[in-house]
Amino acid sequence: TRVVVALIGIAVLVAAVAAFALLLRSERLARAIGRGLGAVVNWLRRMVRRQPIGDWEDRSARFRSETIGLLRHRWISLTVFSLISHLSLYLVLLATLRNVGVSQDELSWIAVLAAFSVVRLISALPITPGGVGVVELGYAAAMTIGLDEATKAQVVAAILVFRAITYLLPIPLGAASYLVWRGNRSWRLSREDRFSMAGGAYGLEPEPA
Repeated sequence: TRVVVALIGIAVLVAAVAAFALLLRSERLARAIGRGLGAVVNWLRRMVRRQPIGDWEDRSARFRSETIGLLRHRWISLTVFSLISHLSLYLVLLATLRNVGVSQDELSWIAVLAAFSVVRLISALPITPGGVGVVELGYAAAMTIGLDEATKAQVVAAILVFRAITYLLPIPLGAASYLVWRGNRSWRLSREDRFSMAGGAYGLEPEPA
């Protein structure tokens, strides 16, 4: 069963990478992906009685333009720090599981990695703020398969500790960082600068103000 979960995680990851590659390939594909993603997300939002989000096609095209600019100029640092971020979160999750008593035999690091990969992708969809509820449910569903009741309780406890560390504690730090970012405009690029970074050979044009 855990092998199946791992394979599903890999398949979802491959699909996400392929969709991202198609999004960057052309504006037409970016708009199509945005339209499809918007339909899915808005359907989920309606299920929880939240208002749908519009302009998915324009958002997707704008995201493509700005992403191209960032990747051209800062792809090395973006890759390194993204890997560090994901690896750090995974290690925190694994550490919380081991510290509450879930052993390698009960839940291997590979199974934890598979669950982590799937939930990270699911949490990218803005269903709830910060993925509250969705993330916890996803981890619990993926990591309690085939376990006895006592071990399931330990896994759930580890998930709650993990979320407290990685979701609640960064909130005050994020608030302070936001205030600094709002107060210091010297390091921010204007819309024209962002599009000029992504333009040139890509034939991108800035949106009208």
